[in-house]
Amino acid sequence: MMIHPKARAIISQLSLPSPIQKYFSNLDWEIDLSNNTNPYEGTFSEYPDIKQDKLKELYLRVIFSLNSFNKEARQNLTSENVLFTVGSMEGLDLLLRTFSEPNKDIICVVSPTFPAYEHWALLHNLRIKKVPFLGNDLNKIDIEEVINTHPKMIFLCNPNNPTGTKIDDEVLQKLCESLEGFVIVDEAYIEFSDQPSSIFSLNKFKNLIILRTFSKAWGLAGVRCGAIIADRLIINALRYVQLPFGFSSFSQEKVREKLLRPNYTIASWEKIKIDRKNLIDTLSNLSGVEKIFKSDANYIMLILSNFQRTMELLIEHKINVLNCSAYFPDAIRVSLGTQEQNTKFLEVICKASK
Repeated sequence: MMIHPKARAIISQLSLPSPIQKYFSNLDWEIDLSNNTNPYEGTFSEYPDIKQDKLKELYLRVIFSLNSFNKEARQNLTSENVLFTVGSMEGLDLLLRTFSEPNKDIICVVSPTFPAYEHWALLHNLRIKKVPFLGNDLNKIDIEEVINTHPKMIFLCNPNNPTGTKIDDEVLQKLCESLEGFVIVDEAYIEFSDQPSSIFSLNKFKNLIILRTFSKAWGLAGVRCGAIIADRLIINALRYVQLPFGFSSFSQEKVREKLLRPNYTIASWEKIKIDRKNLIDTLSNLSGVEKIFKSDANYIMLILSNFQRTMELLIEHKINVLNCSAYFPDAIRVSLGTQEQNTKFLEVICKASK
């Protein structure tokens, strides 16, 4: 079985356990008597579908139906380019374990961003290079600084968490063209953006890897499902490392149900975009808000004029937001909630502005 040449050397030396052998097999069994399970116990007595080919094809069809795309990009992506994971967190861990040599490789992260990238990289004994976001909207980086680092991979959350800003497409393209390592674009919040997904660049860049999740826009955080979309050889290498059967039968069914009937969920994305605009418009007129970062996500990062007073009032009214003061002095990140929740949040911010 062909796997990516940049996978850790030990991976090509592994003997595969039988479940992973089934994943790579082209045989379609009508009766499987190899699992030692109890055949009399009904729906969940057998292991989950380990290939999920039909579900992967359904997922790709839905993704492409939501965006304009060229036919070439669609034709080059099949179920072999998709790996379902137990949330995008497992995807992150798999990439690090599969392609990064402990005590040797450098991982690049931008700052500020989702702290899990650095957290798991450190747990794998990898060196970390932090590169700051630049520009008023925090959507640019010093590309030459990244290139000179020679990282095994760079993680880019796009739209970024916690700022909500979308990284310029030219930045992503330049990194893919210039780096020998992998450019990993975490699109956990892409459904809330009007900007195109990087998935349409996969046919151009073999070192590009897309992380996706069903936990945010798709409303399935409790189901635990994410996806890695990448070159087939990358997916093969990851499958050598991924624990088999983590994506349960129950979770597969819930994802299938959502993808077969997506209209209500898609409509909710548009509602959240409208709520985001309305919230930003209102916050822009308050003296207690110094700056609002342009958001392409379902949250807003803002800098407060009276940080301590505002946080005290939010706690008093039992409203929890993310304290981002470690990244920017006096900054918070607030998620878009229901209209009632958004109104209660605004009432506190207004009170703190007086």
